[in-house]
Amino acid sequence: MKEDLSYQVTLIERAKKELGMSQSDIARKFEIGESAISEWVSKKRKMKAPPRIALELMLKEKKQEEKLRIIDSFAELLIKTKEN
Repeated sequence: MKEDLSYQVTLIERAKKELGMSQSDIARKFEIGESAISEWVSKKRKMKAPPRIALELMLKEKKQEEKLRIIDSFAELLIKTKEN
């Protein structure tokens, strides 16, 4: 039975979109060839755990940064409202 590699394709596409990274950027980040990224996207090769986990963590960190930015904006708004 062939393993479903759709998750890794989705993960790479999310990284490209949400982190603003190209496949070349991802390859450089993990010090691997661009051909490896292409093979992951085309489901010819399974992504190993370290780059998969790293991409997942990078995406989580980005989401946390966005949440903190919203909280900071809200806190600033509350401070301004309280001053008035």
